[in-house]
Amino acid sequence: MPKRKFTDAHCHLDQLDDPKRAISEAKKLGVRRFMTCSEDLESMRQNLALAEQYPDRVLPGLGIHPAVLVGQSDETVAEELDFIRQNGQKARFIGEIGLDFLHAETPVQQDRQKKILTEQFEIANSFGLPVVLHSRRAQRPAMNAAFRYVEMYGRPALLHWFTQSVKLLLEVNRHSGVYISAGPAVLFNAGARKVVGSALLDRLLVETDAPVPFDGSPARPSWIPRVVETIARIHRMETDNLARQLEENVDRFFNDSIQT
Repeated sequence: MPKRKFTDAHCHLDQLDDPKRAISEAKKLGVRRFMTCSEDLESMRQNLALAEQYPDRVLPGLGIHPAVLVGQSDETVAEELDFIRQNGQKARFIGEIGLDFLHAETPVQQDRQKKILTEQFEIANSFGLPVVLHSRRAQRPAMNAAFRYVEMYGRPALLHWFTQSVKLLLEVNRHSGVYISAGPAVLFNAGARKVVGSALLDRLLVETDAPVPFDGSPARPSWIPRVVETIARIHRMETDNLARQLEENVDRFFNDSIQT
């Protein structure tokens, strides 16, 4: 059994061809927990089913992905929100939610994303849950939304794959309760490595966003040790020490009540 323990802080187990195999191969490398994010009603159902099958390993998130909701009717979104309200006690976090201005190109679409995000914040608060935020082409507004969630409700927020801007990361560093996650981009992208070099190690998580492809290959949760080893080199520290810190961060993310 590997000595190091890891958590994949953002993946989509429901989208993998064989989630059981992916969990097994990652477990052999020390990846013991999987924060699996949802995007729509069907993925929420699948992730809850996986959590029932692997209660000690799969940490399910319920939420509507901001890119997905652009193409959904109001009736569909209302059904999804109702599902989250009815099943929030089974979730460990609300996610993947947030803003995506690549898909929401018009002010009307962007305002709708913001409205649904606010509603999901309210649901998360009602269950005392942290949130996981998507921020494609909307890094600053999503970051500000994370600040708002922490300040209003006193629960943590995670900005997933937030490795595009040192300037924005330094702003995050000044706000207690807001975490970022770094993923396989650090394996292939010098810019992402530079940003991660400015991250506070007590508010950093690691992810794969599996099965999103990197360098032509779909990411797998089993990539997590490579991500951690790379970040350890960036911060010039022992991988074992970083791995322990990251696991402490995950535990704190789920258990913190933020004083604002």
